[in-house]
Amino acid sequence: MTLPKRNRRTVKVRECTYHWVKGARGDNGRGVATIQRSTGTGARLMIDPYGTITYEIIPFAIEFALDHGWNPLASGEPFLIAYSWLLEPLAGFTLRSKNEPPFWRDPRRNEIERDIRERYHEKLATELEVEE
Repeated sequence: MTLPKRNRRTVKVRECTYHWVKGARGDNGRGVATIQRSTGTGARLMIDPYGTITYEIIPFAIEFALDHGWNPLASGEPFLIAYSWLLEPLAGFTLRSKNEPPFWRDPRRNEIERDIRERYHEKLATELEVEE
C-alpha cells in the first residue's frame, strides 16, 4: 500500500526514489515519519523522532537504515529507527524496535544519545586517521 498523497514528499538516495510523510497512518500516535520506495511496495522505514523531522535529515535516515539492514525491496514489518535533533544529522540515529517506548519518552534516551555521540566521534577519528 502506498503512502497517502497528501503532504507526501519525494527524495532520491543511492539512485532510488523514495516517498515520505510525517505522521502516516499506522504510527500509533508516535508522530513518526514514514518512508517507502516510490513504487509503493516493500518494507517501510519509520523514524521515531525526538525533535522535528525536516527534509534535510531524511536522506541521512535512509542511508543509516540501509547501512543497518533495512531492505526496502522486501515486504514485512516496518524498520524502526529513532532520531534526535540534539545530535548532528549524521549521528542522530539509532535502531529501535516497535516494543520500545517512543524515543522521546524513553527513560534511557540520554544514555542512548551519549552512546550515539561517542560512536560518531570514534568513527570520525578513525576516518581522520585513515586519511593521514
